[in-house]
Amino acid sequence: MTPHTERLKSDKLAATPWAARRRQFPPQMRFLAFTFIAALLTGCAAYHAAPLPVAPGLASDPGLLAQQLPDGARIDTAAPLSLRTIAALAVLNNPDLMAARAQHDVSAAELMAAGALPDPSISGGFAALLGGPGTMSAISGALTQDIGALITYRADKQAASAGLKQVDAGILWQEWQTAAQAEQLAVALCADQDILRSLRQDTALLSGIDQATQSEISHNNLTLNDGAASMAALAVTQTALASAAQAAQHDEAALDALLGLQPGIAIAVVTPVLPAQPPGNVTLALASLPERRPDLIALRYGYEQADAKLRAAILTQFLPLSLGAAGGRDTTGVISAGPQVTLTLPLFNRNRGAIKTAEATRAVLAAQYQAALDTAAGGAQALALSIALLQSQTAAAQAGAERAATMAAAARTAFAQGQIDATALSNLQTAAGDRERNFVSLRSQLQSAEISLVILLGLGLPPLRGVS
Repeated sequence: MTPHTERLKSDKLAATPWAARRRQFPPQMRFLAFTFIAALLTGCAAYHAAPLPVAPGLASDPGLLAQQLPDGARIDTAAPLSLRTIAALAVLNNPDLMAARAQHDVSAAELMAAGALPDPSISGGFAALLGGPGTMSAISGALTQDIGALITYRADKQAASAGLKQVDAGILWQEWQTAAQAEQLAVALCADQDILRSLRQDTALLSGIDQATQSEISHNNLTLNDGAASMAALAVTQTALASAAQAAQHDEAALDALLGLQPGIAIAVVTPVLPAQPPGNVTLALASLPERRPDLIALRYGYEQADAKLRAAILTQFLPLSLGAAGGRDTTGVISAGPQVTLTLPLFNRNRGAIKTAEATRAVLAAQYQAALDTAAGGAQALALSIALLQSQTAAAQAGAERAATMAAAARTAFAQGQIDATALSNLQTAAGDRERNFVSLRSQLQSAEISLVILLGLGLPPLRGVS
């Protein structure tokens, strides 16, 4: 076949309508092409709307809270709740914790992205023959793959993995703090109820004394000066009762918010009894503090992430790096194909800005970790000393409250027998109530401090190994 005949055949094929030319392709090739395109489209993500809520999600009853514990047990919200139970409910239902846990999915997605290679790139070109010595249109194509991700793969993977662990440790620390806050609010509520009970009792007693005094004054058996003491004591107690009721309402609302409940829902709390931490236990806990406290562990993972990002920044000096193949046909019918390599030469930029930034970030995180470690250890030691002082003060206040209560009981008997006047009884009853409430307040402070010490020392959390 002569060149002229071949050219005529090519021109005839070019002039053939598309429908006729499509029939010249085998059905198997068309099926494979359609299958390939369909597979690409199937693997692509699709958008799904996620509208925001239009109403608050606060529960109207404790029974509507999430109650399923990780071990399968369920919390009975109908019975009075212990400190541990209230802490568990707070961890399960706190709205802020629910939002914080969503951050885990973001970091998990970043870890998945760090382990995925970039998609290859394909390009093609067509140049129609408009004139000149050529005999046909030119066609070109190329397939390239960025392999720079392979160079930084290990460092990127370590950085993303450390970032995910940092987020999880941060969430655990937030859960730990929320549990402690719930326990402290429960302790405060118990103290509020004890103080309200004491004030109501004193108010009733002082009101009776004041009524009896006013009756004697009206019969000219006592003077106005005799009634001044009982009236003043009653006014002071009534004022304290109003303030205590406001404090109890505030603590109740704070606990409701922490549990994801609507305001005004009362929570029945079992009277808390906290065992004291032996001094030796505190010393041992301080020694392993960096391996157990979640916030310190989160900072260590943050430092590990920054170190991995520094290694990745150093490796990026030579990127982007891509490999591929290109080929085509020119207008004279010559077909060629061959490999392609793209490499960045580190002559001017050398990624120095990113490297310096990564180095500075790592140094900042190291300083932050040291500061956090010093603060945590110092705070725990100071709190242990404060607890020792509160223990002695609480014991002394309890003994004083018991003596004052005995004297007030004797005074009430003496007043009924006419052995003492209303002023003496009012003073003794007020003193007994003040001492009782002082003891309740100190006991609440001691229990709250003991809960804080458990949190500061990370007691109850096992040491975590494998952190650099």
